[in-house]
Amino acid sequence: MALTALLAGCGAGESRALDEDRATRRAEQIVHQAVDSMSPRPALRRTGLRPVGACAAEEHGAGGRLQVRLTYQLTGVAEGVGEARLRDSGGFWMTALTGALDKANGEGLGAVSVISPCFVAGSGAAGRS
Repeated sequence: MALTALLAGCGAGESRALDEDRATRRAEQIVHQAVDSMSPRPALRRTGLRPVGACAAEEHGAGGRLQVRLTYQLTGVAEGVGEARLRDSGGFWMTALTGALDKANGEGLGAVSVISPCFVAGSGAAGRS
């Protein structure tokens, strides 16, 4: 799977406290690391209305922690790029799914989603201001 090889280097890890801003920036980096080296480079369109929500690991958000979830739709994905799942050393999860729709030109659609580790609202730099 080509996408798996592209993502093997992702995951420098966050040594600082995670907050919404850092989680969003890191999720964006992971998406771009996955997509920028694809050839031809697919077009990205961010989907989803609320990228920050309750931590999925907590029942009904009872702990008050948050999680960033970013999803992008990809168009113009080259045929042969498969599925990939990756957990980087910073605890971020990335899932990429693609499928060729137009066999004549070998291009299709795909999606890349990144989910951050859970963090406490107001933690990190934002919480210290």
